[in-house]
Amino acid sequence: MTGKVPVERAITDGYGFAFGRFLSLLGTVWLPYLVFILLSLALVWLVAPDLPQRIAMQDIDLPTAMRLVRLAVLISILGFITGCMVTAGVQREALGLQPRPVWFYFSLGAPVWRMAGAFFLAGIVIFLIALITSGVCVAIWFAAGRLGGGGWIVRLLDVCAGAAFLIYVMIRLLFFLPAVVVAEGTIGLERAWILGGHNFWRILIVCIAIVLPVAIVFHLLSWAIFGPLAGLQMGPHVGVREIIRAVALNFAAVSPFAILFQVLERIVLIGVTNGAVASAYIALSDYRPGVASPPAVTTPA
Repeated sequence: MTGKVPVERAITDGYGFAFGRFLSLLGTVWLPYLVFILLSLALVWLVAPDLPQRIAMQDIDLPTAMRLVRLAVLISILGFITGCMVTAGVQREALGLQPRPVWFYFSLGAPVWRMAGAFFLAGIVIFLIALITSGVCVAIWFAAGRLGGGGWIVRLLDVCAGAAFLIYVMIRLLFFLPAVVVAEGTIGLERAWILGGHNFWRILIVCIAIVLPVAIVFHLLSWAIFGPLAGLQMGPHVGVREIIRAVALNFAAVSPFAILFQVLERIVLIGVTNGAVASAYIALSDYRPGVASPPAVTTPA
């Protein structure tokens, strides 16, 4: 049995880490995501080299869009590795293993691949549990049809219970995983699960308190700065080509500012999340800075 997650401390430490080390977080994040963006743009250019001209001519057609969709899997893999790299670097800072500010960071060392392996295996576990849960829910759904008028209550409870169980598994498995991977130098799915024991509601409160306010604030600021996408108010008989064109035009009009805004939101979310995870992990373990796996290659100030 593990101890209890200190909710107030985890939330406070999360926000304190995000805003107190914002410039260092920016230094950790910018290079990995710049490389990711450049590689993604290169892949898009190889598949659709005439895309800039089509955007300028407002002529985004369905075949071009479908060619871009085919890149989604490869770009998603690159994004996943980039996210694991950034998580490993930021979690090192949150755990006190990188006390000095970092101005740029890029690593493909063992901690990054352990992080990727941990999240990949966790994803497989969650997927398999989701399949089993879905099968059970479907069986109950059809069986409830024999109950007559009261069957809808059973079906509603069935869906809610299935969704709640999946949320429970995801929170128990994923919350402590970044800290375990970095601090203990292992993939550590079992360890992350054990640390989350008897802490579900506390972790859920922490997650809501660190994600929801940031999302709401940035959403309101985005709405105030950029406003609604006026070009998307279209009639019922508009074709796919016109929808693609409208989305492209609206995005092109605000893309530089919108991208900058999304980057800022992403950095804050990365900071508060990793700060809260590290704080909760330190409170529940015997961890002390300096006993983790060898550091990734960074360039501190």
